Amino acid sequence: MASRQPRSNGNVVKFRKKPKAALIIFIIVLIYVIAFVWLYATRRKVQTYVVNTGTLTANTVFSGIAVRQESIMNSAYNGNVNYYMREGTKAKVGDIVYTVDETGRVAQLIADASNSDSNSLSDENLKIIKSTLNSFKTAYSGDNFSAVYDLKADLNSTVLQSINENIMSNLDSIISSTGSQNLFQTIHADTSGIVVYSIDGYESLTENDITKDTFKKDKYNKNNLKSQDIIVSGNPAYKMVTSENWYIYIQLTQSDIDKYELNGRNSLQIRFVKDNITAEVPFSIVKKDDIILGRFSLDKYMIRYATDRFIDIEIQASASNGLKIPLSSIVEKDFYTIPKSYMTTGGNTSTYGFLCEHYVNNELVTEFIAADIYAVKDDMCYVDMNSFGQGDTILQTDSRDRYTVGTKAALQGVYCANTGYTIFRTIEIVEQNSEYCIVRKGTSYGISVYDHIILEGSNVNENEMIY
Repeated sequence: MASRQPRSNGNVVKFRKKPKAALIIFIIVLIYVIAFVWLYATRRKVQTYVVNTGTLTANTVFSGIAVRQESIMNSAYNGNVNYYMREGTKAKVGDIVYTVDETGRVAQLIADASNSDSNSLSDENLKIIKSTLNSFKTAYSGDNFSAVYDLKADLNSTVLQSINENIMSNLDSIISSTGSQNLFQTIHADTSGIVVYSIDGYESLTENDITKDTFKKDKYNKNNLKSQDIIVSGNPAYKMVTSENWYIYIQLTQSDIDKYELNGRNSLQIRFVKDNITAEVPFSIVKKDDIILGRFSLDKYMIRYATDRFIDIEIQASASNGLKIPLSSIVEKDFYTIPKSYMTTGGNTSTYGFLCEHYVNNELVTEFIAADIYAVKDDMCYVDMNSFGQGDTILQTDSRDRYTVGTKAALQGVYCANTGYTIFRTIEIVEQNSEYCIVRKGTSYGISVYDHIILEGSNVNENEMIY
């Protein structure tokens, strides 16, 4: 019996192989990575700033005007004038201040003696000249070129002061040699005080005379008497400051008073900008019809500033403490304003909100709505605009008064980005300068130490994802 052979079937069915799971996962991950890299490369770059505690001192320099007891001394003679006492020094009764040569002959002999090789500057006068030049270099401004002429006169006076020690000892013989004893006049100080060789029309200025125009330097004109070679009888020769008691007045605004908490203060720490001297000085506020003045009463330092009418001073305020943030972070957000008298709590809770009146199925109902109250200022609540709609009616709990929601006002704040989204947080600025500000700690809906805020707040919007 022949053996049976298996029947061959020419139709072979091939099954499709399932793709490997690993390949699918790889493709998905690759797409995700590519998308992430693309989003990262094309997204807007946003910088954040980490909030920290800090201090800020924003002292303001005020240009004050000096009020003193000043007497102008006029000349009784005509002729060539020579000054012998250095400006800004104290003269006692009988000291020679200046001379007048009515013929000019003695003046020529004095000039010849001044040019003599036997005259030289003392060490003390060299120090004075060096100090004068350094002060001029520090304070020089191109807007006040007349100060150059004042410098020239100061240097001439210092040199003259040095050589006069020799000349004055021989003055009698010089006068006798010219035969001009009756035509050469030596003028002595008839009162003690500080000698000043300039006038400006403010010598009789009093507190009652001070107006806003008094502080305008463009209207100020100072006449340097030392620059004159010839004096006329009846004209000013010099000025004498006769008292150590004097005043500095500064112009204030209500903002300055609030900023430095000046109300009720009877003394202030100030710094003289000219030479960096600080002092605790009696202070008071003088309110007039069109100007508010700050008055500093002094009984020393006169000799340092006797030649200055305008004196720059800086009020030494205490440094403000709080959270320090850059001004570039600050933005504004609008809120609905609702009178504080309408605010209430819901039921037995301590949650604040308002009673809102609205229609449900054509029936008027009253409902308590909890609201995000960001601030309360001037008896007005600043409420998040998502809490109510334009035109909603708010009821007052203890009366039948109603208030229609709609009035808006802005609050300052920053965008906090701790969660990756920008969230508005309010701030209360305590102090600021041109770059940073100090904000109060612990405020409702405010910021805290180590919060991340947007550095350039105007470049983003609220609830925007930044990373």
